[in-house]
Amino acid sequence: NQTDLCWYKSPGANPYQSIDHLKSYWEQPERTENIWKAPDGIYWICGQQAYSELLRKWEGTCTLRVIQPSFFVIRKSRSNILRTPL
Repeated sequence: NQTDLCWYKSPGANPYQSIDHLKSYWEQPERTENIWKAPDGIYWICGQQAYSELLRKWEGTCTLRVIQPSFFVIRKSRSNILRTPL
């Protein structure tokens, strides 16, 4: 599933123009009677919290973002000594 976001070079351009169920959020941000659901793999970031959907009557400032966790796995050695410097 590929999501294409596009900025048109015009004043008031809608960055979500190519995503049918998101473009109305940009065009009518005051509409709070519906749940604002983010597309699969994208989340609403509000402060330090991430949500897959914003509930009715939500108030606050949020942005849509992809979350890419960064971590690595260190194999456990037989002697329980870390062989990889952190």
